[in-house]
Amino acid sequence: MKRSLILIVLAALTFYGCSGGGKKKSDVKADDASLAAKLGDWTLTKDFLYTYIDKLSDDQKKKYNSDAGRANLTDRFLAEQLYYRAALDKHLDRHEDVKKQFKDAKRRILINAYYNDFVQTAAEPNEEAIHDYYDANQDRYTSLAVARGQHIFSKDPQKLIELKHRIVDGGEKFTTLAHKYSEDVMTREDGGDLGYFNPGGYIRGIGFSKILGDTLFQLKVGQVVGPIKWEKGYSLVRINKRQDAKLRPYSDVRDDIVKVLTHKNIQKARDAVFAKLSKKYPARNLMREYFNSVQRSPRELFKLAQTATDPQKKIAAYQEVIDKFPRGDWAPKALFMIGFVYSEQLGDYHMADRTFNRVLNLYPDNPMADQAKYMMDNMGKKHPDFDTTEKKVRNTN
Repeated sequence: MKRSLILIVLAALTFYGCSGGGKKKSDVKADDASLAAKLGDWTLTKDFLYTYIDKLSDDQKKKYNSDAGRANLTDRFLAEQLYYRAALDKHLDRHEDVKKQFKDAKRRILINAYYNDFVQTAAEPNEEAIHDYYDANQDRYTSLAVARGQHIFSKDPQKLIELKHRIVDGGEKFTTLAHKYSEDVMTREDGGDLGYFNPGGYIRGIGFSKILGDTLFQLKVGQVVGPIKWEKGYSLVRINKRQDAKLRPYSDVRDDIVKVLTHKNIQKARDAVFAKLSKKYPARNLMREYFNSVQRSPRELFKLAQTATDPQKKIAAYQEVIDKFPRGDWAPKALFMIGFVYSEQLGDYHMADRTFNRVLNLYPDNPMADQAKYMMDNMGKKHPDFDTTEKKVRNTN
């Protein structure tokens, strides 16, 4: 019945409201000035109402963060409480369909509670594992060096030599001369300002230039250098601000590492708990038994691995291809894909590097060796799609 489902939802909302802001009169020490609403022995405090609004999305805040909005929201809380009391008066909690919904809700709550207490908790890493990951992946948690500079651009290097003398020897302002003489229309109005940039990154008015970028990061703050010949012409450059690469503190990234490692461990924890409970409460997955009994070709196993959604299960599936058909043409492809999953889905570059090295050592003449080399040189960067289809496989065993 739709009616009872709505009442269940409303009851849940009401309990939520009461848990933070509703109190019995005997528990309320302040006078009515502290209250937003009251109904019998139920009260809604202003503190709870303001806190509730503060946690809403920006659009919802605009809707309720005013005198009229707060009054409307209070009406909603009151309506929920009224519906709840009226439902109890009508004994709707005794209806069979409502009882079933309570039972289903209880089942879901208990399942989630067990999962959080025994699966999620088991997957969470200890402090030593978190520290080890931080130490092994410091490049991931290091902020790139950043600098801010300016330039005067010209196609004529002699012009820049003269301007450099005027700045260094004559004491003229770099910015003033950039305004007047720079041939870079994008930065000229801003006195040659190149904005902030990282090593090897995009530079305003310049784009990507290894020559100019490398030179800029070798300069000291305030040093004027040039003219420097680069792809588009010549530049007189100066660095005004710089900050060296900096490792983020462990305390700042600890929570992120916990999420990464928990995600990495979660399937293993699920499988362990599942195996333990399956012994305690004898259960059979007849579909699994049938699936495992069917003999599959390496091509079929590879396709099954590709369809797996969990990274750890995907790795195990590719490993099955290698274990069952170690000398076939699918084995190097499966081994490469294991490294690819470690790199791109799990972000475990250490394991990815080890796996790609195995591809190079075991299959040096296989086409996958070239892709493994590419991945080792470009892990963590955007890369093209690799051909991991069956088109290149000559022998499917």
